[in-house]
Amino acid sequence: MTWPAAIAAGWHPVAVAGRPGRRPVARVLLDEPLVVFAGPGGPVVLRDRCPHRGMPLSAGCVRDGTIVCPYHGWAFGADGACRAVPGARAVPAVSAQALPVRTAGGLVWTTLGDGAFPSLPPVFDDPALDRFWWTPRASHARVLDALENHLDPAHPHHVHPWIVRAPDRRRPARVTVTIDAAGACATYVEDARASGLVPRLFEGHRSTSSGRLWPPTIGEVSFAGPRGLRLSIAVVFVPERDGTTRPYAHFATPLGTMPAWLKRWMLKAFHLPILAQDRRVLARQATRAGPYAVGPLDFLGPAIWGFANGTPPPPGRYEAEMLL
Repeated sequence: MTWPAAIAAGWHPVAVAGRPGRRPVARVLLDEPLVVFAGPGGPVVLRDRCPHRGMPLSAGCVRDGTIVCPYHGWAFGADGACRAVPGARAVPAVSAQALPVRTAGGLVWTTLGDGAFPSLPPVFDDPALDRFWWTPRASHARVLDALENHLDPAHPHHVHPWIVRAPDRRRPARVTVTIDAAGACATYVEDARASGLVPRLFEGHRSTSSGRLWPPTIGEVSFAGPRGLRLSIAVVFVPERDGTTRPYAHFATPLGTMPAWLKRWMLKAFHLPILAQDRRVLARQATRAGPYAVGPLDFLGPAIWGFANGTPPPPGRYEAEMLL
């Protein structure tokens, strides 16, 4: 598999900050098995292979700040170097390959390349919001398809009828698309209240909604009203394998509207059917790889593909209309 240039070189999350604990966590990134564990100075990411006999280190355990292979008990430190071999006084000069690690926005990130760290949505660290991460299991989906699906305004009437959009109640919306070096954004202005169950429960009276691309693999959908942000759903899509993508979903809402635990429970409960519906669509789409046509409502698709492949579209701004 040849990955798009910006994705192959980029940084991707492998865990929620604070989650790697006493047990190692197995992850896959760009077809490469990795292991994440808590080291003495913070999270550690290694290639998930013991250099002695090739055993997955993720099947072992964490002990005294090292990860211990389950086959012969060799222990490796945060830098990947072998620290101990049970039954031997000498320690061989071998290492499990350690990868760069950075904790930012509530996630643990690593890279297999040399790309710059991505710009992150400000909501990841906004103390004025109720925020939480939701990490569903990986989906059978290609990573750019999943990203576009999250930012696509045209499919909810068909895929999520009545939950997100009422299929027979389309209303005019004004669309403004802006592209710059930092990414792309489509803003939608509706004159009437949005149809669908989730918008009525969580978005209140909104004046605008937007889909924002944070290249190469972050998509943020947000809804704002006269008093500011009502709801933000920002998802980091991690390419595990060709056709397998793991989402890290970040929800943010204003403080004080209801208890945070209740909002979290409700948001997860209402988004479970949405997630299941999108999974089915993306899994079917993944069986039909090939070139895509660009339609009149594909406001962000070309920018998604361009940024990922290292050929971002030229900066600009245009307006359009659609029925939402």
